[in-house]
Amino acid sequence: MNQENKMELKFPKIRFFIILFLVLIGIGLCIELSIIFYKANFLDVHVPSFCTISEKIDCDGVAATSYSLSLGVPNALWGLFLYTVILMLLFVDRIQNKFKNTIFDVFENPRSYIATLGLLSFAISMVLAFISIFKINKICILCFCTYFVDLFIALCANTKGFFINDIKTTVVDFIKGAKKYFILFLVVLIAFVSGLYYLNDSLIFSPKLKKEKTMKEFFEAKNNKYAIKENVLGNKNADVVINIYSDYNCPFCKVVNIMLHKAAREKNILVNEINFPLDTSCNTKISGTLGGHENSCLYSRIALAAKKQEKFWGVANILFYSDGIGEEEILSKIEKAHLGLDMNKLKSDMNSPEVLEQLQNDIQKTVDKSISGTPAIEINDVLYMGSMPYEDLIEKIELAHKRANNK
Repeated sequence: MNQENKMELKFPKIRFFIILFLVLIGIGLCIELSIIFYKANFLDVHVPSFCTISEKIDCDGVAATSYSLSLGVPNALWGLFLYTVILMLLFVDRIQNKFKNTIFDVFENPRSYIATLGLLSFAISMVLAFISIFKINKICILCFCTYFVDLFIALCANTKGFFINDIKTTVVDFIKGAKKYFILFLVVLIAFVSGLYYLNDSLIFSPKLKKEKTMKEFFEAKNNKYAIKENVLGNKNADVVINIYSDYNCPFCKVVNIMLHKAAREKNILVNEINFPLDTSCNTKISGTLGGHENSCLYSRIALAAKKQEKFWGVANILFYSDGIGEEEILSKIEKAHLGLDMNKLKSDMNSPEVLEQLQNDIQKTVDKSISGTPAIEINDVLYMGSMPYEDLIEKIELAHKRANNK
């Protein structure tokens, strides 16, 4: 590289201090954004941040969405990482003088690297800005401030032309450095990718989004992959007994049903289902049949009849995914499932006095608990109304275990 080109790649003093000032502003903005992110994602109740002004200008609202993370890492932390790297590049010549013949020697053209990083981050920022305006319909003014900081950094560091020379120099130097320290580069790359994979999968930076993701697994399930066929779900001798008051045409009951099947594999529990069909053809304790629940009494009778053949949960899991179809269709669907049922006995039992009495007993048990809707989850006599995130269910089961063992 000739002397003229070398001079172009050095920082004029004024540009050096402007970029340093911009970097410090960027770090300050990202620290504040990290605090906002923490409050929005880790605290159930918090004082709104100063930049939450209206429904449209809402930093807290943006921070609470999945778009506030990229690859499982909060965008604010990505910003801190960016500005830390730029800060290092600003002083890399001093670092090189102190640590000669080390990996820092590969940073031959820091000005080009800063220009490229600034331009790249600004391009990504424009994508985030588009999402913020048109998809989230909320604006984080602090985020937009960082976008302009990135642009000004890129413009101040640009050597000549429209960044073409800087991008080319950065790519060439990166390839050269990666070849020179190939083993180290490979180890860092593997560690970096593995770390991002873990963070993106675990969502440890956003427990609220993790709960939403977990709930999505159950709400969008097309079937119960944890399903069993027999009458006993869990351990007969478990010290934690869960009664689920349920209706087969209740969508939230279907979600809880999957959760309890999964929990029965992970925890020492026993799950009992108590029928409470929201259908006045058998349930006179409610004022009227809810829309879509017209065959709920029929389904409860079928499930209780299947219990007499030790196939209660096998049939129950079919009923939850039958969308209220009629008697002939649902019986045909159960027969095609090949659960080993005697279908003639099932048809006889579902209309037997014994099954009808059992159904009325279930309804009365539910009413005696002052339950008027489904689902309701009773864990060792502690009642919880409605569905809940899976993590909350497990926490309540673990708490019940502790209480049972401390008696």
